[in-house]
Amino acid sequence: MSQQEQTVGSKNPDLKGRLGTFDITLATLAYAGPLTGVVGYITFIIAYGNGLGAPAAFIPVTIAFLIFAVGFGAMTKYVKNPGAFYAYVTAGFGRSAGLGSGLMILASYFAIGLGFYAFAGLSAASFVSSRGGPDLPWWLYSAAFWALVATLAYFHVAISAKVLGVLLMIELVMILLFDVIVFSKGGAEGITLEVFSPQNFASGGIGIALVFAACLYCGFEATAIYREEAKDPERTIPRATIVVAIFIGVLYLVTSWAFITGMGASNAIQMASDDPAGAFFTVARTFAGQTFVDITNVFLLTSIFAAHLAIQNVTTRYVYSLSVDGVLPKALGIAHKKHHSPHRASMVVSAVYALLVAIVVFWGLTAEESYGWFAGLASVGILSAMTLTSFAIFRYFSKNTHIPISRWKRQTAPAISGVALLAMVVLGVMNFPDLIGGNVMTSTVLLLIIALAFVIGFVWSLVLRRNKPDVYERIGRQTISTEVLETAATSSASVPQPAVKDAT
Repeated sequence: MSQQEQTVGSKNPDLKGRLGTFDITLATLAYAGPLTGVVGYITFIIAYGNGLGAPAAFIPVTIAFLIFAVGFGAMTKYVKNPGAFYAYVTAGFGRSAGLGSGLMILASYFAIGLGFYAFAGLSAASFVSSRGGPDLPWWLYSAAFWALVATLAYFHVAISAKVLGVLLMIELVMILLFDVIVFSKGGAEGITLEVFSPQNFASGGIGIALVFAACLYCGFEATAIYREEAKDPERTIPRATIVVAIFIGVLYLVTSWAFITGMGASNAIQMASDDPAGAFFTVARTFAGQTFVDITNVFLLTSIFAAHLAIQNVTTRYVYSLSVDGVLPKALGIAHKKHHSPHRASMVVSAVYALLVAIVVFWGLTAEESYGWFAGLASVGILSAMTLTSFAIFRYFSKNTHIPISRWKRQTAPAISGVALLAMVVLGVMNFPDLIGGNVMTSTVLLLIIALAFVIGFVWSLVLRRNKPDVYERIGRQTISTEVLETAATSSASVPQPAVKDAT
């Protein structure tokens, strides 16, 4: 029998789209939730991180992610398998590490989605009650968010992209207005460059500051998640990745600087510590007025919704990709005939999110605890996956020396980004109790969940290699021989070890 090669699921004919660089950039930036990051994370960096040096913390983090984007973009061109980090780790370190990383990333996305549902419910409940509305449980508002997200995520991603694009533009307008107004009025004590001094950068909890800043890049891989729905993935994905890295870094650097300027350098740390949830609105009210604050509060809710929709889309595509590979039930790897969307995977993801929210409510966790625990957990998990991906890129190109790319893309950039991201993971683990606002025991249990997800995936791959070699060979959408597929389809007996070639 001939050994003609075919790529399993490399381009599912049913999952279609014409997403360009702009569309993918918007979907990825929406995941970051810029307004949510400004109102929430930046305040914590100032209060519990490196204080006045918060804007400077974004400089090394942005550089690290830009360097990561070099190797990431190169892999997009030479490893055409969808699945992003999952596919790239598989290409570099093999199927066992690949499936381990896939389940670890999926667990991280479920965690961040759960955390955001708690944050959404808390924010909506606070907004309604502060305006004289009924004092309802946070999870009722979470249910409303869930219904909207589940409905939109069912359809083609282009519909989500349009919604995300509109909401993102509104968020950015509000943030830029805040920056312009504060700077134009000179802030509380004048505009200072002290925020960029080496002393302020290295002050306080610099480790916490860098980890929080890196957390704002969660969802970075979303650029590659949409590969099958992109118009020209080899060009649009690398471009979108670079744009996202630069945009996030510049946006948060400038806005954190404006935030500190608005509070005044002498009062910023104390003010952020005293009222981390309301400090931004206090500054906005002082410089832009109550109407601006009211409008911003409304768009904070739409920002959370946009982030939810983006998280759902990314999580769905992980489930879809693992299902096409045969790791998860294949029925979930079928696209909608009309909408060309992974509708079945999306419905399952929606059901899992509903179940997870119900569990934390039954367990008695508050919205604050749920958000802090699971968003922090996801941040460390995704940073770990990015670290593994950097070293996988290094190894992949080291093995495939015939690929005509520069040493910078092949080894130098992946090595630098790998070391930098590993340092962030170590800082994240060391500071995890502070990151989630929990005790050491809670932190240890949560971190073990991420580690356990990787171990389960790794062991599962070994079971598949022994009992279902045809499924094992498809992990990470690897290229396998036609003979293996035909043998697996006609016989339930054990299949001899198949001939395998690189995915490229």
